[in-house]
Amino acid sequence: MAWTYSRAVAYVKENAVSRPGLERINALLRALGMPQERFLRVHVAGTNGKGSTAAYIAAALNAAGHKTGLFSSPAVCDRRECICLGGEPIGELEYAYCMERVARAAQALPQRPTAFEAETAAAYLYFALKGCRVAVLEAGMGGEWDATNAEGAKAAVALTSVGLDHTAFLGGSAEEIARTKAALASRGEALFCQRQTPECEEAIKDVARRRGAECVFVPPLESGVDEDGQWVLAFGRKTRVMLGTRQADNAALAAAVCTHLGKEGLLVPPSAFCAGVAGVRLPGRQELVGKDLMLDGAHNPQAARELGKSLDLYFPGRPKTALIGVFADKDVEGVLAGVLPHVSAAVTFDWDDPRASSGEKLQAAAEKYCKAYYLPDIRQAAALAKKLSGVHGLTVGCGSFSHLQEIRKVWSEV
Repeated sequence: MAWTYSRAVAYVKENAVSRPGLERINALLRALGMPQERFLRVHVAGTNGKGSTAAYIAAALNAAGHKTGLFSSPAVCDRRECICLGGEPIGELEYAYCMERVARAAQALPQRPTAFEAETAAAYLYFALKGCRVAVLEAGMGGEWDATNAEGAKAAVALTSVGLDHTAFLGGSAEEIARTKAALASRGEALFCQRQTPECEEAIKDVARRRGAECVFVPPLESGVDEDGQWVLAFGRKTRVMLGTRQADNAALAAAVCTHLGKEGLLVPPSAFCAGVAGVRLPGRQELVGKDLMLDGAHNPQAARELGKSLDLYFPGRPKTALIGVFADKDVEGVLAGVLPHVSAAVTFDWDDPRASSGEKLQAAAEKYCKAYYLPDIRQAAALAKKLSGVHGLTVGCGSFSHLQEIRKVWSEV
């Protein structure tokens, strides 16, 4: 009997561990007939901003009439949102079919693929079956050894801002992490990078030189904020982008990649770029839900600082409350220090994930920055946050992507 969607999701969740390395994914893709060789690949890596940048590139390509796949993570609302074609998530039956193919191919391998490897392979298979011309791939946590970096050439590599995250796997300094992520680019490939610290830029240049990749650093686009939201000036046109103080950098990187792709036969006219980018909305990336709730992953210090800047820029004078939960294996103190000085109060809670920090401990750590409250139940915590923010205030669900869907679910009920 063919797999159901629920069985496919269960298969993925059964091996939700991190094991960097390319041996398993390459063996799996060979068993599937090397689907990644049937379309052009654009690879996006970085610590923060890579999801937005990948979405901008994919949307621009779609608007230009190119059949485009997008593989991006993490999922916030539904696992299917990680694998999109033409801007639409993969269907449940198609997800189940591709995952069953992956699982059957994996049976002959010495090691079972991790959840991320299985989903990466399923995405490649789906894009190949659907006749994609190009796929935009967001790296997971890594770079050179990330499962998305499977065998085969890439049309372009984009590198967003680099900071400290996943240090146990990627290295203890931003420069080490920059080297790992820049190593996605191979000989003859183009590496487009956002501006970084001088140390990270030197590390990236060194990696590109050693690997024979062309390296281009891209400055941000001119940008501004008005009553209709945030805009950038792209190709001489005023273009709407998502909220976020780094979106001018992300849109600039996407524009540089799209210009380069014209050399690969994937022409993206300025009108298509601007129309595509203006339509991008991503769950959990400074996402406004109504007028009184913002959802943002902000799961590392760099992302938390950017969220704090955005709160000051877009919502000056409004009361703000953080509804915050953080994974214990993250830089908890760094996340709190990035967000909480920009809010009046914080509410912590417990949620169903073995990696989650204790809400009670998080409250104690938060008290050095603002008034902090703890309620174990997320529904009660959300109700308190809404009360603290008041009628004209804003509640900010943040600290991890893992609990954002639960916050969204209970918000309308409190």
